[in-house]
Order: sequence, then C-alpha cells, then structure tokens
Amino acid sequence: MNLNTQNIKSFFYKYWWLYYLVFFFLLGLLIYAVLCRNNWSNTNDRINTINKRLDDCCNARNAIVSDSIRVIDNKGEFGCLSFTLIWNSTDDLDLDVIDAKSNHIWYKKYCKSQDNQFSSAGGQLDIDLNAEGIDTDQPVENIYFKCTPPNGIYSARVKAFEKRETSPVNVKLIVRKKGKIVKEISKTISQQDEMIELIKYNYNAN
Repeated sequence: MNLNTQNIKSFFYKYWWLYYLVFFFLLGLLIYAVLCRNNWSNTNDRINTINKRLDDCCNARNAIVSDSIRVIDNKGEFGCLSFTLIWNSTDDLDLDVIDAKSNHIWYKKYCKSQDNQFSSAGGQLDIDLNAEGIDTDQPVENIYFKCTPPNGIYSARVKAFEKRETSPVNVKLIVRKKGKIVKEISKTISQQDEMIELIKYNYNAN
C-alpha cells in the first residue's frame, strides 16, 4: 500500500461523517427540487385560476357598464324598478310591460316620445330605439318606474315589430331594483311579429 492510498483511507476514517453529510445534503437538494417543482406547478395552476376569475369578473363588469351606458347615453332612467332590453342588430324590437295595476306600458301608451305620460303605477317607456327609421346596431329599450311602484307582478314581453335582418337576434332583459340588477334573461327572436314572454317579476319594495 503506497503512501497516497494510506492517506486517503486515513482521511476517510477520520472524517467519515463528512461523507454522510454530503450524501444527506445532496438527498435534501433532490427532495427540495422535486417539492419545488410540484409547488411551482400548483402555484401556476392557482395563478391561472385567479387570472381566469379576474378576467371573468372584468368581462362581467364591462358588460354591466356597457348595458348601463346604453340607457344613460339615451337619457333613460332606472328609478326604483326598471326593465331594460338590449340587442345587437338593426331590428325594430318592442318591449312592453304589464304593471301591477294592469296598465299596458308600450310605445303606444305611457311612452315618453308619444304621450309623455306615466301609468298609475308610475311606469313609462323612456327609450324606444330603432323605431321610425332611427337605426343603430346597439339599440336599447327601457321601461322604468318612479319611486315607489306598488308590489305585485310585472310581466315583460318583447315583439319583433320589424325584423330587418335575416339572422336570429339574441336579446337580453335586465331587471333592476333601485339600480341594482336582480334578474337577467336571454332569449332569441327569429322572425317577424314573433312575441316572447320574458319574465313575470314579483316586485316587492322591501
């Protein structure tokens, strides 16, 4: 046995604990790397989930703002109770509501642009777009009730007064109570003179 081999063995016997320290250190690094990889994967999943929720929230908020802007830009009001119809076509659709006192609110009666009267329940059609040749592809119709309408059933319908486009049109009715959205209903209208009942809303002022 030469001197170098003897020195190595002597070093090993003297510092045997150092080899175990290195071994466990490397083992710890390996375990840490595996755990970190899993944690990073879980973290990325959580980040992606949070980002999706934020996107969904922002999209929903943008949709609400867009719906509201259509009413505000056309000098409409929400009052204590409102029914807002929106769609994206040049079709002339008509929103009408039968209020809790059986008044029929539509473009022929209790309409701001016609008689500027309110029903006995305080309701009026204050926006009536795409009628009489005034066309937009982002129209809105709005019926609102001044404070405070009576409790009871309010029935809302939509009719295709003039179906100008060949494709079916998606419509959305938004019901607001004191400015806050309480119901959203989506339907599709396909043909001329088609009438669809949208909602029977049981209003309670409390």
